[in-house]
Order: sequence, then C-alpha cells, then structure tokens
Amino acid sequence: MALKVLIIDDDPDFTLATETILEAHGYQVISAPKGSEGFEKARKEKPDVILLDVMIEDAGAGLDTARKLRDDQKTDQIPVILITSIRRADQLLSSYAPGENWPNVKDALEKPVEPEFLIKTVKKATK
Repeated sequence: MALKVLIIDDDPDFTLATETILEAHGYQVISAPKGSEGFEKARKEKPDVILLDVMIEDAGAGLDTARKLRDDQKTDQIPVILITSIRRADQLLSSYAPGENWPNVKDALEKPVEPEFLIKTVKKATK
C-alpha cells in the first residue's frame, strides 16, 4: 500500500509539481490550499507525512496549522516537513526543531526543492 502524503500549500504550481514528483515515486498524494482545510484533511485522511508551507494564506498561517496538528490527538503523531520560500530554512528548523515543543516537525525545506532531496526527506520522515 502506497504511503499517503498531504501537501498543504496555496501555490498551485508548487503543489502540482510536488504531486507529480511524489506520485512518480509511488506515493498517494492529497492536497489542501489552506491551513484549516489541510488540518481537517489530516484528521480525516490520516496521511503518513505532511508537507506544510510556512507562508500559506498569510505569514503565520502555516505555523498556526503546525501548532494545531501538534496539539490534536488525531494528528500529533503525523510527521510534518515545513516548506518555505523564506531564506535559510535551517534557521527556521532550529526554531521548530523536533523535541519537546515540536515533536512532529521532522525537517524544513527551502523552495525550490530538488526532487531527489524531496523524496529523500519524505522517506526519512516516514521511517
């Protein structure tokens, strides 16, 4: 059975390109353009991993969605990979690194994401 990936991103071009890459590697992909819709899909669909854009809708919506996912019993165990167009994804991850406060955040990637690196990161998060 294929692993399921939920993409929460308001950029339809990025979402389509990412869906294409993931599906070519055997993943089942679902998507949502808004944080609230993505949160509900995560609760209903129970994906194996979530790719979450930091800047959906407005500057804080992605991180608000990450908090909701973390704080909900139905979604708190789903690995989250933050996706950002903000420079220095490594600095972002250090603020939301796995641990006591953000156990579900597994990595942060900077757009544009190289396809091979995307697949490697998704595989790592779902092990």
